[in-house]
Amino acid sequence: MTSTIFTLPPTRRSSSGSPDSDTSPWSLRSEIESALGGTDEPIIPGSGEEDKNWAFKRSVPTVVLYDEIGLRLYDKITAEAPEYYLFNDELNLLKAHGKEIAQCMGFSRSNKNDQGPPDGTEYPPEKRWKPARWGDEAVGKWNEGVNGEEGLGGGWQRGWDVVELGAGALRKTAHLLTALASSLPDPPSNTSTLPPPITYHPLDLSYPELNRVLGEMHEAIGDKIEGKVACVGLHGDYEAGLQFIRDGKLAQIRKSFNNKPENFTEELFVTSTASSAPQAIPTDNQTYQEDSPILSPSSIHLVTPQDAPCPLPAMDPRIVQGGSSPNSYSSEPSDEHMPALKEISHPRSAAREAPAPRISSYPAEADRPLHFIFLGSSLGNFERPSAAPFLKSLPLRAGDTLLLGLDGRPTPGEEGNKKVEIAYNDPAGHTKRFEEHGWDIVKGELGVKGDAEFVGRYNEELGRHEAYFRSKERQSIHLPTYGQNITIEEGELLNIEWSYKYSIKEAMDLFTAADLRVVNSWKAPDSEYRLWLLERPSVRFIVPPSNDIASDKLSALNMFNSANGGELLKVKGLPKWEEWIALWKFWDHITLDMIPKELLHQKPIDLRHICLFYLGHIPTFLDIHLTRLTKGRHTEPEYFKDIFERGIDPDVDDPTQCHDHSEVPTSEEDWPTLTQILDFRDRVRQRLLIIYSDLASGKMPLDRHTGRVLFMGFEHEAMHAETLLYMLAQSPLTRTPTAVKEPQWVLLREKWDAAKVENKVLIVKGGEILMGHDDAEKDDEECQTGESWADHEFGWDNEHPHISQQVKTFKVDSLPVSNNDYLSFLSSTGAFDNLKCETAPASWVNTSQTDTPEWKIRTFYGPVGFDVGGSWPLMASKLELEDFAKWKGGRLPTEAELRKLWESEEGPRVNGTVNNVGVKNWHPVPPTNTYMDNAGNIIHGHNGGVWEWTSTPFEGYEGFVTSRLYPGYSSDFFDGKHFVVLGGSYATIPQIAGRKSFRNWYQSNYKYSFVGGRVAYDA
Repeated sequence: MTSTIFTLPPTRRSSSGSPDSDTSPWSLRSEIESALGGTDEPIIPGSGEEDKNWAFKRSVPTVVLYDEIGLRLYDKITAEAPEYYLFNDELNLLKAHGKEIAQCMGFSRSNKNDQGPPDGTEYPPEKRWKPARWGDEAVGKWNEGVNGEEGLGGGWQRGWDVVELGAGALRKTAHLLTALASSLPDPPSNTSTLPPPITYHPLDLSYPELNRVLGEMHEAIGDKIEGKVACVGLHGDYEAGLQFIRDGKLAQIRKSFNNKPENFTEELFVTSTASSAPQAIPTDNQTYQEDSPILSPSSIHLVTPQDAPCPLPAMDPRIVQGGSSPNSYSSEPSDEHMPALKEISHPRSAAREAPAPRISSYPAEADRPLHFIFLGSSLGNFERPSAAPFLKSLPLRAGDTLLLGLDGRPTPGEEGNKKVEIAYNDPAGHTKRFEEHGWDIVKGELGVKGDAEFVGRYNEELGRHEAYFRSKERQSIHLPTYGQNITIEEGELLNIEWSYKYSIKEAMDLFTAADLRVVNSWKAPDSEYRLWLLERPSVRFIVPPSNDIASDKLSALNMFNSANGGELLKVKGLPKWEEWIALWKFWDHITLDMIPKELLHQKPIDLRHICLFYLGHIPTFLDIHLTRLTKGRHTEPEYFKDIFERGIDPDVDDPTQCHDHSEVPTSEEDWPTLTQILDFRDRVRQRLLIIYSDLASGKMPLDRHTGRVLFMGFEHEAMHAETLLYMLAQSPLTRTPTAVKEPQWVLLREKWDAAKVENKVLIVKGGEILMGHDDAEKDDEECQTGESWADHEFGWDNEHPHISQQVKTFKVDSLPVSNNDYLSFLSSTGAFDNLKCETAPASWVNTSQTDTPEWKIRTFYGPVGFDVGGSWPLMASKLELEDFAKWKGGRLPTEAELRKLWESEEGPRVNGTVNNVGVKNWHPVPPTNTYMDNAGNIIHGHNGGVWEWTSTPFEGYEGFVTSRLYPGYSSDFFDGKHFVVLGGSYATIPQIAGRKSFRNWYQSNYKYSFVGGRVAYDA
């Protein structure tokens, strides 16, 4: 096993230093002085009477605990204090689930039978659009070629970087590294000439600790990871290490390391530079100052990484400089703006037919997958408001992961509190000796003579363990940096560290704020300690857009120097520019990555157009409405508006009956080419960009009519993204989505089986239910400034007006109808034996090649068995779900009843703390019931990620007025054949799923959409 340590360039700014400067060199003494300086008023940690006894004014930095002696004392705790459950629980999780974690991270399997698909079959990937080249990742994977999994080629060429924040504890990290190494095949015979495929980088401020850990690792597991894992320590603080990674310089270390002899150290003098800004709208780095203690190092300041490039046209420099756009505020892209289009992520060339480029927040040469490890619940040492910014600062790209150890809140009450308090103050006194050694460091640095003892408690209200020094005597301490003396009274408390615990809701809120998706998690059997595997997908709608984020995004549009820019940020109903970027990543992933060439001119569903139509329809719809808005010219080619303006929703029983729609070509050669459509798409996006620029600069008025047009264009694209997905779900040619980690079905099945919940019949009390909202389109003309409609919520015409209905008391199932439920229904009624493709739910597929059918559930990752997806909500037509409900003795709920359920105390929520919307998963998941977490928070259930049918015919509310902008949007379907569906599916963006007034609709016998249902009963 080869190992070395690199010293990173110091970039750390002092949190104290001299009183007049924040650039003085950091020193332990100055850090201690700053903390001892204290506050004028005591801080009371809580709202109860008992909390007053724990008030404090001064603190001691946690860094005093972690010198070499302190680290050895900490090791004593982990080795000899079984009460400290955090260490042992995390250790046992890594022992028991290390291979699963490696698999979920994306490491290949040395034995393909370890965790294959549920049916034991592994299928070769679909061919991409571009021709494969020798050396490409996919070449030979399935034929033992250059990258063959059997032939050992690919893993040794691509590689992975694993960065642990803090040197960690050898006993824990060794299990993970061994699991990662064992996931790879044995090294080839010429391994001595090849670099190991995995490079492990422990990042720590303590050089001796790094040296010790790497040395012990060599002795303990060197033979197990030989040829597979190289150990390269990074000596520096977190800020220096993370910036080094953002700058893409891990590749530089590997290059240097691979040309050096074993067991050497080197000091790197590398100047850190900021990442390149996105080409769309430049983003200034957002800096957070963080002084909260963590295990090692104790304090850092955080820099949020810039967002990645996206499929957005580069903005013309004249816009940034405040130059005028063509045709006053008509904002049409003219020839002078077109050079900017060359910077689009999908340029006009053969590369158009390649998959979307990998989103990267740092240079391309660092494209090896990167996996961060942050164990020991070290994040608990951050104040809660500081934890999310730190996690958000981690430079994670698509395919990268973060393995986070995090302790949960214990069960409320004396027993839970006692468990935590003993963990942090064991009977043998190991923790006491560890903590009080920190006071010895203070005494040595400042020449203090007095003593202090360690005391602590668990604060149930704040969900944290609190550690303090309590002064044994009255003592005076001189602070030389500040030139002052302070007096610490006998019995006075000095805070030393917090250890926050996270309930489920707190953890979910943390991950949402940090822009992270949960890939999987593992819980200790005897505590609330968990390992969370997290990622930041390339396509995501995790973090709700905020004015703070938007102000950073749109700074390049000169809004702060304009009369209108401030208003643009305040208007809630206007789609933020970052929302458009997220939506375009979603759309482009579907259209360019999931639809192969051979599918473009096919109809996965006969009742819809060919796939290519929708690629042209979306930009055409937007361009038509932007043209009307600006009274300008249509984007070329103008004839697109004649074939792409409106799609179709024909009568299922008689497809010749259909509303007004565009006339489309009847032969393939008459359709525009893919390249022509994508060029057009880019020009329309550029046009929209210019409009946002003009709105921000004040050149174009920010009236409510403009906001409505932009809202319509945004949600129209989002709805069609879902339409395309449920179409693609019907085709075997559809490619697998790569925006999130591929689901490991066997592992998920085990997790879902363990967490299975039972259906309950809920009684929902009758009463008034409010539906819809007030959004009269005719009132737009009265709102000519952003301020006049800042809080307005847009919707579609069928959502207006706000109405009230009375609902009688009713009963309803807490869970929707599942695939297993429907299978039981078919079996009980004898229908299953004669089930055909025409009569089965469209979400099921017969995979048998014989006369004996074998029914499975469709997913974008291939069919899965009922052992995996049986508990998922059934996606089917209203008629199919209605038959099930009648068989069960019930019915489908009305629109008002379903709304009433979603507002009841025990009822589920569409977009609650735990949900499955916004492509967090590209498939349904098992639904859940409502429960209370250990912090007393109600975690409302969810339905697994489907819309829900109602028995209510689709029609306008009383007072309905047809939209002026889109007259036929709703009224064309007031035919008695369409019924209201509510909520949102796993493919619905949160902006739609989270709006309670939103109404969708389908024909009762339309069975392809992502719609499920639940059974209601008369009370």
